[in-house]
Amino acid sequence: MEFRDILSETKANLTGDPNKDGPYLKQQSEKYRNTEFSAALDREFSEMILNITEKKYKDELYSFLDQENTDVERQIENAEKRFSNLNFNGGIKILEEIIRNNLPAWQDTSTVTYKCFGTPLEYLLYKNLFEDKNDAKEIKSVNCNLAKVYWLYAYALIKKKRYDEAYKALERAKELNPVDPELYIQYFDFAKLTNNMEELKNCCNMLLKCAVTKDQVGDAYFNYSYYYSEMRQFDKALALLQMSHIFKDSELYATELDYISKSMGLSGLPKMYDTNQLMDILLGENIQPGPSAAVVHIANSVAKELENESEFKYAKYFYDIVYELTEDQNTLNHIKEISKKIRDRNYFS
Repeated sequence: MEFRDILSETKANLTGDPNKDGPYLKQQSEKYRNTEFSAALDREFSEMILNITEKKYKDELYSFLDQENTDVERQIENAEKRFSNLNFNGGIKILEEIIRNNLPAWQDTSTVTYKCFGTPLEYLLYKNLFEDKNDAKEIKSVNCNLAKVYWLYAYALIKKKRYDEAYKALERAKELNPVDPELYIQYFDFAKLTNNMEELKNCCNMLLKCAVTKDQVGDAYFNYSYYYSEMRQFDKALALLQMSHIFKDSELYATELDYISKSMGLSGLPKMYDTNQLMDILLGENIQPGPSAAVVHIANSVAKELENESEFKYAKYFYDIVYELTEDQNTLNHIKEISKKIRDRNYFS
């Protein structure tokens, strides 16, 4: 028989059970031991049994996780309750069990990447910001919000001053969902406590790219202001603090403004920048001016698709994001129309 004929026959007789296929492949190896392509066949047989064993392992692992991960949301809530009561050790224990169960799974390959996006917006934003268009991997879903598990775990580790472990947890969360705004908010505390200002600046940049609320936009600019204060560039710190105040009323605004004023050698409050001056500073520092146009565009596109499919409740969710970030009156009027359709549907259902 020819080489390819032997391979075809062998593959056709495989069962998928390594306990049966292992001995069979060994027999095939012995049968063709004296042929000129014996070594090539052995390589093919080795790869066959490796793939069969790996598939069986993964099938059993994912079957186990399908059962275990059904309770992850409840476990996350339990951990958060413990954190709110300052019981960080108790919350860490809960999250470590989830992480331990999932540790052998969800490992990227050369062709597949595992992600856990919370919304279609995050999925599309990831493709827009991170996907290599020339070498796109297949995106497969993790069967729970494992990214949140990791950044919550990092939050607790930071509180316990276990910074090296916290950083690894944050990095794993970023691998699983690099467009989760809450992830970068957790990074801020880590970067400040470890005095990693470049990390802080990078996270401000990323939060602006994926923010879906004005508060998140304000958080990004506020932390940019902190960065420039640490760099002793107080004119830029003032501009970014002013930007943060446009989007969010922070209780720390007055304190930061007073600190910047004194650092600039002023006896009173500094003169605020006008719109053109703010824009010049932002563009000069390569900082995104305002909410992400990509987030607004994608949210609007998803909303329209859902509306066309008569999924009014979900369409409203994404139109709300558009209005939150743009305060566009036409969008608000459209949200009111959709809200009426939702009420009418509920009334007649």
